[in-house]
Amino acid sequence: MKQILSVALLAVALSPLYTHGATPNLPNDSVAVIYADTTKLNVDSIESSLKQVDLNEVTVEASSWVQKADRNLLYPNAQQIEQSRNGLQLLQKLQIPGVIINPTDNSIALADQSEVSLRINGRPADNKEIQALSPEQIVRIEYIDNPGVRYGEVGAVLDFIVKNPTSGGSFMGDITQSVNRGFGEYWLGAKVNSGKSEFSYSGWFSPRWNLKMLRDNTEHYELPDGTRYTRTEESLDRSKFEQRNNGHSLSYNYLDSQKQMFNASLKFYYTQNENLFRGILTDHSPGGTTSLMFDDSKNRSLNPSLNLYYQYNLDEDQLLMANVVASYEQPNSHRIYTEDELLYTDNSFTTGSSLVGIDNLIKSRTYSILGEVDYEKRWKNSRVTAGIRHTQSWITNNYVEQDIYDRMNQGNSYLFGEYWMRLGPHFDFSAGVGYSLYSYVPRDRESHLYSIWRPRLSARYTIDDYSSLRFNFVRMGSVVSLDMLSPVVQDVDGIQQSTGNPDVKPYATYKYELQYQYNRGIFYGKLGARYTHAPGAIMPEKVWVSDKILTRYNNQKNAEELRFYLDTRITAIPDWLTLSAGPAWHRYWMRGNNYTHVYNNFYCYATFELSHWGFSLEGMLQTNFNRFWGETLDGGENVHTLKLSYNYKDWNFGVMVLDPFINDYKVKKENWNRYAGYHQVITTNMIKQMVAVSVSWNLNWGRRYETDEQRINNVIGGGGVNAAGK
Repeated sequence: MKQILSVALLAVALSPLYTHGATPNLPNDSVAVIYADTTKLNVDSIESSLKQVDLNEVTVEASSWVQKADRNLLYPNAQQIEQSRNGLQLLQKLQIPGVIINPTDNSIALADQSEVSLRINGRPADNKEIQALSPEQIVRIEYIDNPGVRYGEVGAVLDFIVKNPTSGGSFMGDITQSVNRGFGEYWLGAKVNSGKSEFSYSGWFSPRWNLKMLRDNTEHYELPDGTRYTRTEESLDRSKFEQRNNGHSLSYNYLDSQKQMFNASLKFYYTQNENLFRGILTDHSPGGTTSLMFDDSKNRSLNPSLNLYYQYNLDEDQLLMANVVASYEQPNSHRIYTEDELLYTDNSFTTGSSLVGIDNLIKSRTYSILGEVDYEKRWKNSRVTAGIRHTQSWITNNYVEQDIYDRMNQGNSYLFGEYWMRLGPHFDFSAGVGYSLYSYVPRDRESHLYSIWRPRLSARYTIDDYSSLRFNFVRMGSVVSLDMLSPVVQDVDGIQQSTGNPDVKPYATYKYELQYQYNRGIFYGKLGARYTHAPGAIMPEKVWVSDKILTRYNNQKNAEELRFYLDTRITAIPDWLTLSAGPAWHRYWMRGNNYTHVYNNFYCYATFELSHWGFSLEGMLQTNFNRFWGETLDGGENVHTLKLSYNYKDWNFGVMVLDPFINDYKVKKENWNRYAGYHQVITTNMIKQMVAVSVSWNLNWGRRYETDEQRINNVIGGGGVNAAGK
């Protein structure tokens, strides 16, 4: 262990020499380290030892990026730690390419819109728990952009490896309030440590109120006899969007770094939001009417959960991990839709008889239990991981208007194993396979039992000191939700209806990816191409049933996507300015049983961080990331933000402007169905030039640290169904 530490400390000590071109004689079996320049360092054998060493005496003067075979290790420098008040602020300053931190809601997302798994020493975490981390306790951040089979089907993993305090405590907070809009983000956190135990609390509240939201919609219909007509929806005032989300978390953590770790987390989340649209609906068919449309959707969800994790170190290179998660979710979805005859007077209009009246209320309950046991064994140039996981859910949806109770028991068993190995100085690979067994047992309907093999392969070739080439392949499974299976028919409006399909079957998605990475000096870049296809993908389709258009789920022929992307990061001015940017291009082929659609989308994101003298200027830009699935295009947001902040001792004060250079906020949604397509645009002028002030703090006392790693991440998703809407 002393030799390993000596290598790590020597690398830090020699980093100024690397900047001036000196190259030490280090082993060939190595990885790239970015300080002000790129060199070589053997850190693969250090990882398991770091968790048992107090690194409090080591100061990294330059932010380092260590590229390993299966992950990137990011070490924050002293300046980044000093200028941050919580874990999210520190993550923002690291400027990881492809990772977007939204300053309006403090969310963490990936540029390609795939799921990101957040962890703290490997254990389940959300963005609020990341926010609750003190920057000085973060040893490094592990960024895994090619997760193995045990991680499921997430796009990337962000694991915050932290030193566990053995004494003292902290009180943290982050409050953001708009001065000209109904917008707020409030969060408080507290931790107390004593010896090997830590008690923590976190609470947050995210209100949005009096935000004007407008919807304009054009629907195109083709009748079975070939007759075509349109209906147009023109927005009126008093359309709005409101949200009241809050959550609380209590956690206990026990750590014996030499032998075991135990963590218990009790969480309680409550979400409530409302979308209200009012408009003039005009039917342009012969004899069509003009009506006043009212479309009000309210969603509420109550979600307590308990997460228990235990890790036992058999020895320095072997681990046993166990995780149990119990969850209850109670979502209610309520949609009221009306169309009333419109009668014009001299100066205004009034309503006459009711043409359409829909009141869809769905009360849902989901009880879930998850259990997982994993084993990991490490050798010098290889590693094996194996595990088993089972999730069981009991789901009930009460369709109040139809007086129908739809129930289903759903199980998912997952057995997996993975092996990683390094072969010489230039090549390493990992191969793994998972086996999933799904069971769907609806009440009063036929039960289904499906299985799928989920192999995964990754191979990397290190070309030289600065560049590498990687190929990834994975076969992923799909999960069928209750709304896909439910035969209950819901009215959408006076013409359209929606339902599930009890006969749909799970399907497999195949993903192939080729990546080229280049690290040198102040520059990091990743160029990639990805192709996915999903034969038998479950996608909606529309058919005429009598005088109604019915939208239902069905297994279609194939869903394909081709994506080219570039992620870059450059330290333009060392210790001052860091830039991150990434353009991407997508092409979708949707091959249904009765349709074929092709769609192209160009997307770009860019962020920057300018810091000095205690001031920080942050910027973020995202263009529309539009996704196409089946026959529906879901448009993304075109937004940008600027934030200026100042650090004073344990405090940070800031001011943020959202969309300072555009006139409105616009999100589009389209459906290309031949018989019942639409073009929908949601706009608001309440977001442009929104100004918010913020204050965050981190008050610590009596801190001393010890570190260990937890390696399982589990979250249970619910089975609630939303009331069908437009």
